[in-house]
Amino acid sequence: MQSRRSIAERTIARARERGMPIDDDLEYMTLVELWIEGEIDIQDMRQRYNDLLARRSADRKARRGKSSFNQSFRPVPVPHNAADASIDLPSLDEDKTGVFGNAADLASR
Repeated sequence: MQSRRSIAERTIARARERGMPIDDDLEYMTLVELWIEGEIDIQDMRQRYNDLLARRSADRKARRGKSSFNQSFRPVPVPHNAADASIDLPSLDEDKTGVFGNAADLASR
């Protein structure tokens, strides 16, 4: 069992050095401990980890489908000539809201 633990420790250290720490994933580390203790073999560990990743992916997709953004987002139809349309924006001097007042003052300095 000690050799399995040293293999796991080296693998965890390499992942951390590469900027991808894996030891903060409790479910994965549970699988590692089962493997170290000899309760599962490496093929079973791999299969269980793949199942874990698939479940997490499905959970993320389900959450995205339920997000308020997805429910409130409605695409706006754009006319074919929209790219040719011009928008008349007031100059900073014509701004009546005062929002750009400070910007106009700063720009003139």
